Amino acid sequence: MGTGYKGGTLYQHSISENIPSVSKDYPYTNGYFGKATNPKNTFVRIIESDDPAAAGKDFYDKIAHGGIIEKLDNGKGEKVSMQDGTIITFRPTTKSDTNPGIQINISQSSDDGGLKSQKIHFKKKED
Repeated sequence: MGTGYKGGTLYQHSISENIPSVSKDYPYTNGYFGKATNPKNTFVRIIESDDPAAAGKDFYDKIAHGGIIEKLDNGKGEKVSMQDGTIITFRPTTKSDTNPGIQINISQSSDDGGLKSQKIHFKKKED
């Protein structure tokens, strides 16, 4: 399919433009989404949902809105380049389980809006 702006936008967005729409639907504190899997490792995060596949896709569609889409070489997902240099990688299933995972890399960002680099796993909400 080639490249294009995710969501059909007319211009390339920066990550800071997308944070407000995502943070109203998903837990967001001090630059991180979800909760840490380990208090000593804040990089790896978890967002629990009744439907992890749908939540992961919804989160990705919102956070990556307006980015330039590229398929991953291994065919197991895609990555989006934002205008500010942020790279967002989406995998429908992670190596550790069958749920989606998203990695946000802001190391090259010129406009991160306070967001931190992180890897987010979507898990089934436990009753």
